[in-house]
Amino acid sequence: MTKKTKKLIAFLSLGIFAFALIGYGEDKKADPYAPVYAKPLSAEPLKGALSRMVEFPFKLIKWPMDQGMIFTENHRLDKKTKWIYQEALKQGVKPLFGFTDLSALPYYGAELNLLTFARQKEKYPDLFATTTLLHCPTVFFLVGSEIGAQKIAGTGFHAKGLFGYDRQEKEPFYGIGPHTSRGDGTSYRITTTKVGAAAGYEFSPTIDLETGFDYRKVDILNRVHDGKGDIRTTFAGHNIPGLSGGDLLDYSLTLGRDTRDSKDEATRGSYQKLLFRFTDGTNGSPARYFKYQIDMAKYFRLASPRRILVARLFAEHNQTIDGQLPFFDMAKLGGAGTNVRDSETLRSFVYNRFYGQSALLLNLEYRYTVMEYKEFKVKTAFFSDTGEVFGKIHQFHFADLRESYGVGFYLSYTNNTLVNFSVAHGNEGTRFYVKNTLAF
Repeated sequence: MTKKTKKLIAFLSLGIFAFALIGYGEDKKADPYAPVYAKPLSAEPLKGALSRMVEFPFKLIKWPMDQGMIFTENHRLDKKTKWIYQEALKQGVKPLFGFTDLSALPYYGAELNLLTFARQKEKYPDLFATTTLLHCPTVFFLVGSEIGAQKIAGTGFHAKGLFGYDRQEKEPFYGIGPHTSRGDGTSYRITTTKVGAAAGYEFSPTIDLETGFDYRKVDILNRVHDGKGDIRTTFAGHNIPGLSGGDLLDYSLTLGRDTRDSKDEATRGSYQKLLFRFTDGTNGSPARYFKYQIDMAKYFRLASPRRILVARLFAEHNQTIDGQLPFFDMAKLGGAGTNVRDSETLRSFVYNRFYGQSALLLNLEYRYTVMEYKEFKVKTAFFSDTGEVFGKIHQFHFADLRESYGVGFYLSYTNNTLVNFSVAHGNEGTRFYVKNTLAF
């Protein structure tokens, strides 16, 4: 049996397994009497061999987490922290905190609601004006502002203007295509200044259509980071379009639908996002291409809201039109993919591991709530990521698929993720993640 045949069988088996679990979940009714514990679970095992197996890894860290939650409750740390957070929101300041895929250093910042800060929100409830500041030392600095209105004239129309400045200090690059080597890795510094406007119509609380126009100025600076060579030297002789950056005009159309019961801790529902964008280079830039992107996920309850299966599909294709596709706008896979600017989720591989004209990715994740204590929840998760980058559609090959699988522990409070600790393994090694968001 050839390696290509084995890959095909494994991929099909994974799909069959996913849809078998989905079918099981759809045939069962949700359990409205699922237990909610007022104190930490005792050591008594949960019913069923599968439940005991799922709970076993958690038992290794259960005691110290129990003690931490009891200490938190005794000193009312959760209520004090929540009160401080809510008071900050009332003043128009939303604290932001997290971890990047590139560094163990945390990023920090805030979102400023300028109307609330100026005590004008109640007077103009349909207007918004926000500024976001984020910083991670030696990694990135980001500032962005939006001003606009929603429910214009009592309808579903909305419009906004935006400005953004994003400086990435060491963006990784390993070459283009599915057969690159980590040994050729280098990095570059990229700064993006963006000015634009968008308008749309919200057909319902779950369906929104938006069109936008942006001007982007992209500057690429080649530097040596952490002993890595200059991108122009490492990839001399390779065709890497866009190494000089460029001025770009983006025309986009986005259709979104979201029926999840929670953005961060969904137990049912789904989301779908369809993006179509045309980019045209200006001021001498040779860029000219269409971008098509699909991102969708479904959250299935398996007999109880404590057991959730998530199936996610991501696909992207970029089609040039008498021009070039800059490498920094290509589809990217690698890392935990926890925000829009990151490369997509392929967790056993480093951030930005694969660049390509097109990408296809399937994520499967089983989340099991092993403990509920007041407003705290702890979940174990088992996941697999399977995907690849490629050129044109006919160049997709099962033999080029890359896989990763792993386990995660998620701690949340009032349906907001506090800690996401994940371990993923693949054919390029094992990677660890500590974040405060979920990948999807």
